[in-house]
Amino acid sequence: MPKGERDSRGRQSGRGAAAVAANVPWEHVGDCDLVIGAQEGIAEAFSTIVDKYHGRIYALAHRTCGGDQAEDLTQEVFLRAFSQLHRFELRNEASLRTWLYRIAMNACINELRRMKRRRGLEGPSLDAPIQTDDGEMQRTVPDESEMPHTMAERHEMRELVHQIIREMSPKYQQVLLLIDLEGMEYEEAAAVIGCRVGTVKSRLSRARDALATKLRALMRTP
Repeated sequence: MPKGERDSRGRQSGRGAAAVAANVPWEHVGDCDLVIGAQEGIAEAFSTIVDKYHGRIYALAHRTCGGDQAEDLTQEVFLRAFSQLHRFELRNEASLRTWLYRIAMNACINELRRMKRRRGLEGPSLDAPIQTDDGEMQRTVPDESEMPHTMAERHEMRELVHQIIREMSPKYQQVLLLIDLEGMEYEEAAAVIGCRVGTVKSRLSRARDALATKLRALMRTP
């Protein structure tokens, strides 16, 4: 195939190899070329993908399942990505992130289900103190005029918000994590979850209401 033409999957042929030939550092290459390079078997290309997205995937796993599982889940996500990379169809620069987040969300939800089965409960007790990086935190009454996303900016309240999210059903966990905590647009979150934008907006509204209700109830608990 002549250089520059597209193959049957719509990829620009030879771009990964061209990046090597041009001696362009992989950290300066866009996602499209990184994916193509990795699909062509160039180890440095996939390593750069891992370096670029490791922090984001780790943060998502930490928020979803907690610190004890975060690193193992992050490794699981990239192992799955590596094994499935040959089937991944690149569409645009944003599609790699969307694909990785979809793998990560599925892995996190599966881990949450395993955690609940191991505990034999639906989630951690809401009456127990919250464990934070600074030690044990007792629940105190905040100003109820503050919204959940504002309270989450504080370290202690952020830990409480994450714990409540872990107890929600997966469809609500996903939208809160991707949109409110990861800052995704509705369209990308819909692509990650695999549903319509309208469904994302509806779930997000219900999830925010449920989160606010749970927070108010917990803050009133003596």
